[in-house]
Amino acid sequence: MSIYDKNMSCLKNKIFKKFGVLLVLGVFVLMQIAPCCKVIAEEQLPDLPELPEFDTVLPPSGIDAFAPSSTPSQVAAPSKNSTVTQAATQKAVQQEVQKHTQPANAPKEIITQQPVVVPKTPAVKNNTISKSNINTNSYVIPKGKKFKVRLQQTVSDRTAEGSRISFVSVYPETATYITIPSGTVFRGRVSNTHPPYITGNGGLIVINVDQMVYKGKTYEIDAKVSVANDKRIFFNNIKGKRMYFQSIPKAMKPGTKFFKKMWKVTCNLARNDSGVEIILTPFSFVTGTVVYVVNLALSPVLAIFYKGKSITIPKNSPFTIQLREDVVVFK
Repeated sequence: MSIYDKNMSCLKNKIFKKFGVLLVLGVFVLMQIAPCCKVIAEEQLPDLPELPEFDTVLPPSGIDAFAPSSTPSQVAAPSKNSTVTQAATQKAVQQEVQKHTQPANAPKEIITQQPVVVPKTPAVKNNTISKSNINTNSYVIPKGKKFKVRLQQTVSDRTAEGSRISFVSVYPETATYITIPSGTVFRGRVSNTHPPYITGNGGLIVINVDQMVYKGKTYEIDAKVSVANDKRIFFNNIKGKRMYFQSIPKAMKPGTKFFKKMWKVTCNLARNDSGVEIILTPFSFVTGTVVYVVNLALSPVLAIFYKGKSITIPKNSPFTIQLREDVVVFK
């Protein structure tokens, strides 16, 4: 055998060996992959239900195939693999039978509609207005609005409680889409008064403004007095001047007068040449001094028994009224 033939036979043997190894590996890989492919195929491709068999029958000549039938229609029985349950199939068959067997003149089923209950809107309390409670024929004057007015009668701390008083606006005041003209009448009530008390307390007047007259109509409002006779008012209490600290010098006057009197006595005794009068001179001076010192120490206590000033507000005095709640007025 020649060298060429030997080389060719060796090459063929090598090729056959490699091909055999690859073939064995391929068969082994297919054997491993086949079960997985079967599981995937079963998961992705479920069994479809079998369709029922229908016999195609042509209608006789002269009969409209699309006319409604007087006999119930045939419904195919579901197969074992169908997703439609037996109860649903029976219900569908009964509905189909009733549809075809019901006469044309049968009365239709009357559907009764439940009445719609509309919730009631809550009533407005404390004169508080919201957007849902305002219609197009009204305006809102917001709380905090101030009006410059003039008092129409004299008021004092001796005015009886419950007395009605009135004010008249001096300048027009504007709000959203509305102007309250000058000359608008406001009415109020004296809710509390008392004269000056001891401990230096002055008189008191409390006025609550509860009405406003706009275009001939009277509206209920809730307002307070913020300025009375050009003086700032707090908590709607118009008070007389407190006089406690001013009463302390008044409480010291008796001691001061007594000391001055004893001083004069001391001076008169000192002018005489008599020895007895000169001996009595220190006693008058010491007595006046002791009384003055005691009166000075007791003056803060004695000032408690002094009263403050009374208060009287004359007619046409300037006031400022401020709203505490919104007010709704009509056009």
